[in-house]
Amino acid sequence: MTIFSKSSFAFLSSAAALAFVATGSTAQAGSSAGTIGVSLNVSAACAVNGASGSAANLGQIGALAFADQPGIFGNTDAALTASGGGNAISVLCTPGLTPTLTIGTGANDSNGVRRMSSGSNNVAYHLYSDSNRSNEITVGQQLSLGTATSSAFSVPIYGRVNSDGQVLPAGAYTDTVQVTLAW
Repeated sequence: MTIFSKSSFAFLSSAAALAFVATGSTAQAGSSAGTIGVSLNVSAACAVNGASGSAANLGQIGALAFADQPGIFGNTDAALTASGGGNAISVLCTPGLTPTLTIGTGANDSNGVRRMSSGSNNVAYHLYSDSNRSNEITVGQQLSLGTATSSAFSVPIYGRVNSDGQVLPAGAYTDTVQVTLAW
């Protein structure tokens, strides 16, 4: 019978482990490389007051609200309040585009004159591109904005209404003007 001491057992265990490692499988480190394709297509587009211009309908992009008036009144002025805030329509386009903004017809126009209506009652009004109200924006007029850069175009619109000596019946007079952005 063979008797092993603690020290000889430790020696034999170490030798067996070493023999196993020496005869075991040989692992090798390695690597493989590949690529990931990344792409983006940017289409020519514009945004109005921060809303994407690629949609067919931007909804109401601003409001022109005249102060309350008595039945007969002289010149009353107002400035556009844009839907995104501020006093101008903001147009941001892909650099290089040459956008135009067409201020079209209103729901109540008659013979090229913009009118607000309350029932069957009407009052004429005018739109302008300047605060002095000397550059009228006629029905269907295109406003060329220039060549787009990385900055937004600012398009202020001003209005003027006058009862022209007629006494207007009380009521809420309104109109809706079509605005089209093309690029």
